[in-house]
Amino acid sequence: MNWRKSLQFKYLSIILAAVLFIPVSFAMASTLVYIPGVFMQVEKEAQHPYDGYNELTEMWHDEALKLEGSDDQEIASKLEAMHEKYRGSELFWVDKEGKTRDRFSYKDELPQIWTASYTISFMKNSFDADPFTVVAFIGEDQDNGFMVIRVERLMLEPPIQRLGDGYDAVYFAVLAAMMILFLFLSWLFFKRLHKRLLRLKEAMQKNDHSGLPLPVSLSNKDEIGELEESFNHMIKALEESREREKKEEKIRKDLMASLSHDLRTPLTTMRAHLFSLKKDAVTEAGLQAAQAIDEKIDFISSLIDNLFSYTLLSTGKYHFHPQEINLSRFVRKKAAEWYPVFEENDFVAEIDLEPDHIMWFADPEWLERILDNLLQNIIRHAEEGKYVGIAVRETADGQEILIRDRGQGVKQNSGKEGAGIGLAIAQMMTRKMDLTFRMDSDSSGTIVSIVKEK
Repeated sequence: MNWRKSLQFKYLSIILAAVLFIPVSFAMASTLVYIPGVFMQVEKEAQHPYDGYNELTEMWHDEALKLEGSDDQEIASKLEAMHEKYRGSELFWVDKEGKTRDRFSYKDELPQIWTASYTISFMKNSFDADPFTVVAFIGEDQDNGFMVIRVERLMLEPPIQRLGDGYDAVYFAVLAAMMILFLFLSWLFFKRLHKRLLRLKEAMQKNDHSGLPLPVSLSNKDEIGELEESFNHMIKALEESREREKKEEKIRKDLMASLSHDLRTPLTTMRAHLFSLKKDAVTEAGLQAAQAIDEKIDFISSLIDNLFSYTLLSTGKYHFHPQEINLSRFVRKKAAEWYPVFEENDFVAEIDLEPDHIMWFADPEWLERILDNLLQNIIRHAEEGKYVGIAVRETADGQEILIRDRGQGVKQNSGKEGAGIGLAIAQMMTRKMDLTFRMDSDSSGTIVSIVKEK
């Protein structure tokens, strides 16, 4: 990854920009506001006569010396010309007798005759005041009178100072705009990061039809981009793993279906030979051995049948035809079919099938297969308890079929095998019929309930 495209580099750049922003922003704001204004002001005031305080003072004294020996008319004409040249100035002069003479734009009150005290007061009030005031004696003889010029101090300031308060407001507005722009760009940077992270989070939570997250499109080649790329690699690895599992599962199911089908043929042949062997058995021991073999063949046939059913259920090929059934009547019929088996094996059967109005929407063949598997497990694996209980009842949670025994429990070793696949088939069938399969087992027995919740 290019280090210039990394988020770390971008973040450090923002921090550095924040540190340097304040001094640089002042300089940039000045460049954007005052420098163009100065050039505009200089161009606008190309004929501006004022150069500064010292220049105005020297000019005024020089012009006063040049009036040596001039009469009143010449002095008035000179002041009038200077007033036209120095726009915005205020001029007047006082003759050698102390009389106020010609005034040009002078706004304040002046005495007709200047006294020593008034002259001192005027000089004192004009010192370091605004407007800026210059007093010069006419000619070299101080008795010839004096002339005065007054100019607003702003007129004597550099061009940047003469831009006025409006430019100050523009300056601070530009400075504020630059700060807002910096904050906006910083917010935009982090908002983009937040948006990309949210997009990645949504991709992790949103799955396709197979249950896997959807891949994301790659954005920038930074840390988040690397995370997105790793996320896509993970999805690809999961997809490949899922495909391998599907292939292996298909091979396994096909093998189980083929094996269960192929085993039925030799079992049929064995049963035919066993039938002949029973007829030819001459001793009681031989007959008992043949009977035991016949029972084992039945047991193996049952296991194969369960295996085949489990394979069909796993592949979704087991026929499912639900319909309305009266639950108590259905379970009563199934209990009656099994009752001779209970008697033959000396089981005590307790059957409680009230009430008689419970209706279930289920597949009767599937429900019959579930009950057969559960009751068969009791006969084979809970023989020591010699008890079976079958009940249909209503509870606060819904309606249920309850089957109990007093064996050692499914977690205990009953000395026989084959209970697991029968329970697995019962669980799969109840789940596909939207029923709940519950089992509570310990050393005192097992209680299985098939519940239709409200």
